[in-house]
Amino acid sequence: MDSEENKPLTDRESNELWEKLTSRIKAHEKEKRKRKVVRFASISVAAAILLVSSLISYKVFIMPDIYHAENTNLKITLKDGSVVTLDKGASLRVDKSFPSATRDVFLEGNAIFNVSKSNEHPFIVHGKEYNTRVLGTVFKVIQRGKTFNVDLYEGKVQVTKNDKPKDVFVLRPKETFSNLGMAKVATVVATKNHEKSQDTKTATLSFDNTNLADVVQVIEQTFGLKIKYPNELGNQKISITKEKTTPIEVLKLISLQLDLDDKTFELEK
Repeated sequence: MDSEENKPLTDRESNELWEKLTSRIKAHEKEKRKRKVVRFASISVAAAILLVSSLISYKVFIMPDIYHAENTNLKITLKDGSVVTLDKGASLRVDKSFPSATRDVFLEGNAIFNVSKSNEHPFIVHGKEYNTRVLGTVFKVIQRGKTFNVDLYEGKVQVTKNDKPKDVFVLRPKETFSNLGMAKVATVVATKNHEKSQDTKTATLSFDNTNLADVVQVIEQTFGLKIKYPNELGNQKISITKEKTTPIEVLKLISLQLDLDDKTFELEK
């Protein structure tokens, strides 16, 4: 006869035992899920705090300052004391590192710059295709479509093209740099006084593999004259850089480069 200890469980006892076991398992799983939720929530909160801190740090220490003149001109005083007046619609980007070894700003549109003098830290205005480098001066940058102009009022500036940094054009007070809307053209002339007529006697001209037709157009526009020449020469390529030149001098250089007769070009006022 079996002892009391080895008696098999009745159906009722088996069901009760199974229910207790199942209940304990369910309670254990519920507690595990609860701990996971708490842990996940803690991780989420920590991640959110880290993200917000990162965004604040980026904005305060890294993200550049963007100034935009929406409906009227906007006057800005930079950390070095330089003053920039943005024309309506213009934008200026200034990195958080400003001012550093070089005082770099990035301009879209037109602006007047009154730059604080520094013999050690050049001030560089990065335009769409040209850079203007100064140590301390007053000048205006005009960017309209393909045209890039710099009018210099005080001091001295250097203008370079992004893809040809070795080609440097130096401006002195009351001089204007312009590409006249042509990528391969550069001119430096006396700044036009719109209150009275002003004849340009000399100018710095630079042409880089430019069609003769465009070269003639630039000379005509620069010196206010008309030039006659054979139309079949219009596509001939010209590469010339000449400082403080006259129309006659530059036309002689063109004639020499293309092996043309001195009488090929006729000037008319």
